[in-house]
Amino acid sequence: NTYSIENYPNMRFPNVGLAELSKSIIKIRGPDATKFLNGLVTSRLLPNVVKKKQHTMSESENRHSNFSEIIDVSKNYGLMHEDIYDPDYNINISRDGINSMILNSKGRVVTDCFLYPDPFHNVDGVLQESMNEPGYLLEVDTLILQQLMMILKLHKLSAKVDIVPDKKLYSYYYYDDTATFDAWLENIQFKYFKSLDPTTALQNANSFIKDNVFFNQQIAKNILGFAVDNRIPNFGIKFISNKPISTNNDNDGQQDVIPVESLFSESFSQEFDTPTINESGVVQRRFQNGLFEIQDASKGSSLLPFECNLDYTNGLSLDKGCYVGQELTIRTFNNGVIRKRIFPVQFFQLTEYNISYLQDHPIDLNMLDPVVENLSNIPNSSLGKLEITPFDDSEPQQQQPPTNESPFASSPFGSSKVVRKRKTSLGKIVSVKDNLGLVMFAVSDVEKCQIYKLELPSFEGGTQFIGVKVGIPDWWPVN
Repeated sequence: NTYSIENYPNMRFPNVGLAELSKSIIKIRGPDATKFLNGLVTSRLLPNVVKKKQHTMSESENRHSNFSEIIDVSKNYGLMHEDIYDPDYNINISRDGINSMILNSKGRVVTDCFLYPDPFHNVDGVLQESMNEPGYLLEVDTLILQQLMMILKLHKLSAKVDIVPDKKLYSYYYYDDTATFDAWLENIQFKYFKSLDPTTALQNANSFIKDNVFFNQQIAKNILGFAVDNRIPNFGIKFISNKPISTNNDNDGQQDVIPVESLFSESFSQEFDTPTINESGVVQRRFQNGLFEIQDASKGSSLLPFECNLDYTNGLSLDKGCYVGQELTIRTFNNGVIRKRIFPVQFFQLTEYNISYLQDHPIDLNMLDPVVENLSNIPNSSLGKLEITPFDDSEPQQQQPPTNESPFASSPFGSSKVVRKRKTSLGKIVSVKDNLGLVMFAVSDVEKCQIYKLELPSFEGGTQFIGVKVGIPDWWPVN
């Protein structure tokens, strides 16, 4: 059963569902695969753990001092998971995927990505051939694939690694916005994905499959990548299969398709709903929660990882050593001031009721809001040029009475120049989805004010304004 507007009348995204994502998967495999990727991504892949403060001793830091002994980067060991905001400085080794980014030499974002060990498991040795050397699946948006392939090949040099896009791999996303699923997801992470060595990590991944926790064990050989989406805590589940999943019951006897009813384990299907939904529901949910992905921005955007909230989405290691774009990234973090971030916003009609309501309520999707049509008439290339100013200055300034003052600026050199007052926009629209958006604001501005106005171009004369409510996601860490 697929959700549609007709059976979802409140104009929000479904609260549960399975969707196929428009992603591309790059296979990266070979003896040097781990070292090669470690020099490109913002996450840690090598076991070098550098003490943050050389003059101090702590049990949490010493806990990982033997990683270089237990992790052999010439083998398919899994991935290291860490959270820079974890006060206990825990680093786990497991076989589920991680969020990360690839930057250019100037520290600007090329793409965000998910990185998976390939394979996720090796139940009954069905994927033993893939376990013989380091292998990874790099999941990126399809729009960035060709550019990224050029970058990867440019950095390959003499590294013993094969880099191949695989069009026969498919990316899927499952989420369930209930407290029951949140608790379930918390429990399976504790049970299967908190190991401290590669051997236990593989054993736990195998147990996750054999215990029929999420997948039906019968299709285990088709599941090559798995990740808990912890960009936002317990946000959902991502996985990669080597067969497409049918979203209807009419398979015509095809052998190369996994029927959706055969994907989930019986125990999971009995406890949770498993409808298929469109990818648009996943995107709308991201926007409402303020979770940015690089394809949301217009082509050619120049963004820094902290502006994209990478430090909040578990995609950054602070002491992994050198990688492309590392110098600016770490210097920015160590300076202690991140001036701008991408915030989620809701656009709305400027009425006293709307303003009063939104001051006390979180942002919310409404695909039938009239502002959707207002915004849809503006080309994407022009969105970032629109003026965003504080709401308390929402009325156009009255024309000032004429004065005897000269309109020219005085100059000690005798020249004159017309003085024109320039407007300053406090925010820059990065992307719009229905009545929701992602907007770059100075953090200091949002701390002072969450209601703004947006000036829209009008061909009928005059000025048209709509409201902008900035949301501060509750999953952001408290600084």
